[in-house]
Amino acid sequence: MRRLVLEWSLKDMDPVLQQIEETKAENLSPETIAELRSRGLQMIELQRKIKSLEMLHILKIGEDGFALILRIELKDPSQNVEEFLTYILKDTVNSKFQLLEHEKENTYIFFVKGQPIESSHAIDHRKITMYPVMPLGIKDGKVKITLLGDNEQVKQFLEFIGGIGIRYRIISLMDAKFSPSSPVSSLTDKQREALILAFTLGYFDTPRKISSEELAKKMGIVHSTLAVHLRRAERRLLSEVLNPS
Repeated sequence: MRRLVLEWSLKDMDPVLQQIEETKAENLSPETIAELRSRGLQMIELQRKIKSLEMLHILKIGEDGFALILRIELKDPSQNVEEFLTYILKDTVNSKFQLLEHEKENTYIFFVKGQPIESSHAIDHRKITMYPVMPLGIKDGKVKITLLGDNEQVKQFLEFIGGIGIRYRIISLMDAKFSPSSPVSSLTDKQREALILAFTLGYFDTPRKISSEELAKKMGIVHSTLAVHLRRAERRLLSEVLNPS
């Protein structure tokens, strides 16, 4: 499992939109072009209105929906934050948000949830699906994202965003590591990979969103090997939590 950290400027979104228009006759479908243009315009609007947008917690994320806790700092205190959230959630359905804390005049913490609309499938998510972790957000006109994935996912993701004209900078690309104080650091690489993938894809959800057979296939291992990795990882984590001494 690799940890990729990227950064790019929101100011660069205008050239990206122009490139999207110029590549209509190439590999992008009209639906994909329309979606990318919508997201590009959304990014420009973010640059204009916010000082920072920080992902504090990812509670749930997947094709069936997302749930996040965000901190938003607006440039203009008179800007209606709820109107702003409604705008950035315009490409979702069943979206809801709830104010958790008003830290100061123009800074808010919100619980946000929603579900992608059908048109979001215009983009081939096999090329861009990685697993987001913190830090993740926008500050002073720059986007910073942190993603987990294997080498092939990293390659496909970079090819995709480079192909649509985003001039990104790689902050770091390294093996995913965890703090020595984290119980997860006591797991083997395979146990950690199996556990993270299982959690991210909803194996531990109720109802379960992916079977152990499907999970094993995604990891490229047999079902019995996956079962061993998960069972040993769960036992070791429980041991760390219940018997920390």
